[in-house]
Amino acid sequence: MVDVPKRAPERTAALVNASLVLALPVAFAIALWLGLVGAAPNRVTATRSSPAWLAFVNTVELGFLVVLISPLALLVGWRTWVHAQRYREGRGTGWQGVIEAGAVGAGIALWILAAPIVMHPAQAPPYVIFYGGAALILGLLIGLVLRMTAILVLRATSN
Repeated sequence: MVDVPKRAPERTAALVNASLVLALPVAFAIALWLGLVGAAPNRVTATRSSPAWLAFVNTVELGFLVVLISPLALLVGWRTWVHAQRYREGRGTGWQGVIEAGAVGAGIALWILAAPIVMHPAQAPPYVIFYGGAALILGLLIGLVLRMTAILVLRATSN
């Protein structure tokens, strides 16, 4: 019988968090396309496309979503691995990762708003405050969920 080496708990936590970041938006997109969420009861959709064409378009959109989110999932996996190592060695609590997630959320919002900020700098502050703040809060919430997930995985897989 072949002895399979056990994965380090940090690696497992990193894989779980990266998978969550990649899989949840994809699952939500699929649920939207299937009409499981977000469909209003009085909505009318006029289409002359064949079901095969719509399936093709949805597949391409899904692939585009995966390509967009993959770098973020890789970043989350790497930072989870780093923070999980520090956590297991007693050199960190994982809260730095929550702060990093908030900063990434705010950074993404500012990146999206960069062109309008440059084009209309006098009108930008309310939008930067609102959307940047909302993205910061969402990033912090996501970071909190990822921290809790990583700690649960570390506790479940540690000896």
